Amino acid sequence: MKRMSDSLRTRLNLLLATAIAFAFGLGLASALDLTPISIAAEDTDPGWVIGAPASADPTMENGFAEVAERVAPAVVTLYVTGVRQVPPFNPFPFGPRFEPDPEEQEEEPRTRRDVWSGSGFIVSEDGYVVTNNHVVADADQIDVELQDGRRFNEVRLVGRDPQTDVALLRLDADDLTVLPIGSSDATAVGEWVLAIGSPGFRPSQAPLLTTVTAGIVSAKGRNIDILRGQNNPLAIEDFIQTDAVINRGNSGGPLVNAAGEVIGINTAIVSSSGSYEGYGFAVPIELAREVVDDLIEFGEVRRALIGVAITDVNAADAEYYGLERVGGALIQSFSFDQSPARLAGLERGDVIVGVAGEPVGGVSELQRRIRGFEPGETVTLDVVRRTTLQRGTAEVRLISADEDSSPPLAMRPEPAPVTGDELGLELKEYSELSRAERQDYAVSSAMGGLIIVDGNPRGAVGRALGTIPAGAVILDINGEEIGGRADYDRIVSGLRPGDALSVRLNFRTPAGRQEGIRSIVIPER
Repeated sequence: MKRMSDSLRTRLNLLLATAIAFAFGLGLASALDLTPISIAAEDTDPGWVIGAPASADPTMENGFAEVAERVAPAVVTLYVTGVRQVPPFNPFPFGPRFEPDPEEQEEEPRTRRDVWSGSGFIVSEDGYVVTNNHVVADADQIDVELQDGRRFNEVRLVGRDPQTDVALLRLDADDLTVLPIGSSDATAVGEWVLAIGSPGFRPSQAPLLTTVTAGIVSAKGRNIDILRGQNNPLAIEDFIQTDAVINRGNSGGPLVNAAGEVIGINTAIVSSSGSYEGYGFAVPIELAREVVDDLIEFGEVRRALIGVAITDVNAADAEYYGLERVGGALIQSFSFDQSPARLAGLERGDVIVGVAGEPVGGVSELQRRIRGFEPGETVTLDVVRRTTLQRGTAEVRLISADEDSSPPLAMRPEPAPVTGDELGLELKEYSELSRAERQDYAVSSAMGGLIIVDGNPRGAVGRALGTIPAGAVILDINGEEIGGRADYDRIVSGLRPGDALSVRLNFRTPAGRQEGIRSIVIPER
């Protein structure tokens, strides 16, 4: 019998080691009571170490041992003291999402002095440590413990950024191990990764220092609304998704590739229990590095904006605009009259499909690419125009977030309005409304257009939007203003199944009336 090749033996050994580690992990998890607990301008050169050292071996012939051994000394445990709210408020923002019982809610949330833990990693020889903002946001004191047992009390917080959930600390220490910086952009779905940190499960239990778990990159560019959901409309969510185990206390620790390079900051879990259930998320290192560089150089994050409210392109949008793929960001409105995007000639309903010649997949990726520029710089946007459906470019001079105090860069609209006829809508002009309807719909003659009063939920609009809210006003279709029923009938009478159109609406929201643009595809009858 022929001897198996070294390559095959290596693969079998790796698979066997992974299976044993996985089985052991399952047994340990079942033995532990995983009860959720309370968690947890300078020198301008941060001293980043780029790329893996020469000794890095991305083949992992010895399993994950060599990678873990190199990386672990650069991973730190944080012990944070501060004042925080107590239940029913969830002190760990990335645990289970729940709606508290209104009868059990207190009028004023109670606070208490608390201690929780988190993780971080060293990125420079002069002591800079990266972690998550949510780990240190409420801190009065931050203590740091290294893997070698050294402990540093009252570590300095250099700065933090709630928009990306990144924070930067600085140790006054020598002889530090620095974690090499990799590339999340160059990381592919399916690659091996390790998550390293110090999870903790009970107040009486010390964190499980420098715990290593393995998995793969499950997806990239995830937007899970976990940052924006905390009244943080400018948040940038472009997470790496992984099945490597992440639990409370892991927040702020590194996600590293097979070469031992950090590609992300372990940040969030989506879970009904507050502990790992298969889904973990990490901030991409390219985004984190931009934030850290700003914090070191300026003491704050200098964020560039184009001054628009945008939504992700969906399948109906892609059909209407003739896009080759479902991707891009649809401009719903401008932040203010002198918005940089408006001054550059962009219009409501245009779709941004690229930045500086590189395609963008949606809101999160557009935000991250714009974040790579400085306020005052000019960036070229690739766009598809709503009125002509032609591709073109726009030169936009970026402003800083301080100059834009208006609506957020990214907007998650509520299910929008549009509704009997070819589109499944029943419509009225303002003059046809009764006094009660005018009051109920909160419309005025100055709005123009046609008012939606009812419709068929299985019609084109009902299917596309999932609802037919009465009181919405159709202002234009495909860029043509709707002055009355004649304009509307002329446009929609020739529609056939499969046709796509773009509708601009003024609809009611809890915060008042708001305009939005929706793409509709006429369904087969």
